[in-house]
Amino acid sequence: MDDLREQYRRANQHRDLAFLERPYLGTPGAPAQDETNTSRLWAHLNGGFLMAHEYTRWWEESRALRTTAVLGDWSWLNKVRVTGPRAEEFLDRVSAKSVTSQQVGATRFTPMLSSDGRIAIEGVTLKLADDDFLFTQSGAQFWLPLQAQALGIDVGLEDQTPDWTCFALQGPRSLPVLEAVTGESFADLRFSRWRRVTLFGTEVIVQRQGVTGEVGYEFLMRTDTGRAHELWRRIRDVGREVGLRELGYRAQMIGHTESNVPTVIRDYLPDRFPADKLPRFARLWATEEELAALDSDLGEHLVTPAELGWSRAVDLDHEFVGRDAVRAEADAGGPARRWRALVWDAGDVGELFAAQFRDAPAPPAPDQSWGQFRLQFHRVRRDGEPAGWASAAAHSPTLRRMISHARLDAGVETGAEVTVDWGYPGSPTWRLRATVAEQPLLPDHRRDDPVAAAAAATAAGGE
Repeated sequence: MDDLREQYRRANQHRDLAFLERPYLGTPGAPAQDETNTSRLWAHLNGGFLMAHEYTRWWEESRALRTTAVLGDWSWLNKVRVTGPRAEEFLDRVSAKSVTSQQVGATRFTPMLSSDGRIAIEGVTLKLADDDFLFTQSGAQFWLPLQAQALGIDVGLEDQTPDWTCFALQGPRSLPVLEAVTGESFADLRFSRWRRVTLFGTEVIVQRQGVTGEVGYEFLMRTDTGRAHELWRRIRDVGREVGLRELGYRAQMIGHTESNVPTVIRDYLPDRFPADKLPRFARLWATEEELAALDSDLGEHLVTPAELGWSRAVDLDHEFVGRDAVRAEADAGGPARRWRALVWDAGDVGELFAAQFRDAPAPPAPDQSWGQFRLQFHRVRRDGEPAGWASAAAHSPTLRRMISHARLDAGVETGAEVTVDWGYPGSPTWRLRATVAEQPLLPDHRRDDPVAAAAAATAAGGE
């Protein structure tokens, strides 16, 4: 474990030379994942961890999420342990969602804001015991210490990212897989609750959670015994009986777009940097040419909770960083833009693909599935005038359409026809028609009865 911690520390020295001084690591599940990573490609996102790009075919993996089950790896998410007598007080001050009523065994969505009321970081917080919490989200190991210092609150903060896996079992038939793997009944575990089990002689937290819109669970397994890859293999092998597929990096975020879940970088920028440092951060996720071609200031992509539809995740009756700004926005009538879904016109998208095989100039066709994160904000217009931004464009094998998220002017209603400016530096720009759609694009089953969900999927003919 000491070796893994040291490798993780070195992997996160981002100013060191990659490969020579800064290593890349397989995730804790990599030894088992290598057996089925047919693409032979490994993708890097965060924490130095590499993950498999594509196990079978991305469209099969995406469909399995809705019909049977998938097993995906989110172990790269940063995990910070928050401990001490003032742990709850600290988290309550930095989270727009109060944690004072949170019970041991519960998980809570806890968005954290800048003093301007814009989202700096968002994630989930598990209450492990009194005065003992685990917060999971990228960048947590940097943001939380800054806030503790600014607030003058003495609290224990430890980056435990390499200490825990985050294997996600998602889909309508996930419950029978979970119960077969653990040998225990989990039918009574409610959404955003967790339970401890022991697997392969190792502590595992199983929480009912997920952002795919399906019944789902996450396995947070201690990595110090070196047996996490055995858990991955066990879930995969048991899951084959119900048609489970491993979910690679390439298809990982399609479920977010289908379920209209906002994701940092893909849909907005975090407000945790000085204005002059924001371009340097954005440069990690876009080329110099793409950034130069943006016809707006990057600050336009800093967002408030209400703009992303997260007003329910804000408790204004407790004191937290950014509360005054959030109140001022509400008093002014709410955000100027609202979170929406777009379904792109099939004829326009089809013509764009067809144009790739003609001699006339045309912008490149969209990657139907392009992996996890890339800065791609496309101007949306209503009647030819700017009306917001589209993001997270992806082909949904379930809906058989090109879909995306959008932050649109508040006056743009569901059912309205808009256009998306599609193009890249050095190419023409086409305006592709899209329709503002009801949200979510697919029904939200996260809180459904998992027994009934599995029975329905079986009856529907899921493998």
